[in-house]
Amino acid sequence: MVDPNWAPERVRRNFRLDLFSGLCSGIYLSVLVAFLPVVVRRMGGSTSEVALVVAGPFVGHLLSPFFAYLLSSFKPVRAIATTLALSRGVFVVGALVAVTPLMLALTSVTTWVIMLSTSAAYTSLMASIYPDRERAQAMGKVRMGVSISGIAAAAIAGLVIDAVPASFVFAGAGLLSLPGALSFFNIRHDGGGAAVERRPVGDIVRDVWGDTRYRRMLVAQVTYGAGNLMNFALFPILLVDHFDASNSFVGLYAAIQAATSLAAYTVTGRVIDRGSSLRITLYNNALLLLVPLGYLIAPTVWWLLPLAVVNGAVIAGGDLTFHTNLVQVAPRGRVHEYAYAQSLLLGLRGTAAPFLAATLLALFAPRGVLLIGMALMTVGTVLWSRAIQQEGALPESEVAAA
Repeated sequence: MVDPNWAPERVRRNFRLDLFSGLCSGIYLSVLVAFLPVVVRRMGGSTSEVALVVAGPFVGHLLSPFFAYLLSSFKPVRAIATTLALSRGVFVVGALVAVTPLMLALTSVTTWVIMLSTSAAYTSLMASIYPDRERAQAMGKVRMGVSISGIAAAAIAGLVIDAVPASFVFAGAGLLSLPGALSFFNIRHDGGGAAVERRPVGDIVRDVWGDTRYRRMLVAQVTYGAGNLMNFALFPILLVDHFDASNSFVGLYAAIQAATSLAAYTVTGRVIDRGSSLRITLYNNALLLLVPLGYLIAPTVWWLLPLAVVNGAVIAGGDLTFHTNLVQVAPRGRVHEYAYAQSLLLGLRGTAAPFLAATLLALFAPRGVLLIGMALMTVGTVLWSRAIQQEGALPESEVAAA
């Protein structure tokens, strides 16, 4: 029996709504991610306050399994749309009232916590509304929409943020993204009254941790991600303190990054649908090592621009595989449980790593901390490669079901 959610007309309608939501999200996310850490530093924010901004998404991931468990009795579309709209509303208000770096950093963290509280539901919803052979390409096209609007938003914000208060720029981006959040309420999905079956937490932990291959993948992710996020916390500090980068440069960097993602989403989506999401992650991990290396050897700020191309390609792959890895590995009907584990560990490493970097800066020069981060990334890449070597032995029926 054909899943009614995969009826061609419904898939096309849901895709259009998903795409519009993505276009609006791109305005908001590009300004938030590219400029907020730099603005906090320019306001006189400490390394810990910059680390708090960088850790914001990961605090959200850390708490998302608990919110997901509490919200599991709600319909996924309604829960996702509500949290999207609420998070952007909170960001608009917070950006306008924040008068210190800490207030702005806390606004960012609160926004991410609300927005990511339904990340597991979103992953399960994508598995439900898009057919297996079209899912990655459809999600890739939505992310292309995010990149298109992100290019324009980053370029415009980079030009105007020196002329008007940054709080107005942030609030404007949040307001422009609200229609996309509200449109998500119109996604059609037949999944019964409840989003997923709520099982005891102990059963979920035992079953997910009992999956040997997935456990090894999680260990690799934690190791790699810790190093990557340590470095990510250093980049805004280096841009301001070492390279003296202008806001216009930050906007140009973000625009190039988004433009590269635009092209990479198409290619990556097709490769995932025809091959292995897990191997795309391996290639991404290896490629991203070029970014901290570039910060180590760049003589001037303009030598960092090629890194925007690398970042853009990696972002496209990472954004898609964050969801498609789960769909490939997890048994059908349990994607949300594997997503709980992924989000929890992502949150733990992402919350701790920026503050670890800030602590190490008191002991080592920034370039020394970058080298430590690169070492962890290299070890994580090797661990991931070993974890997915078992992929060929996995029964095809299980891969298809996942």
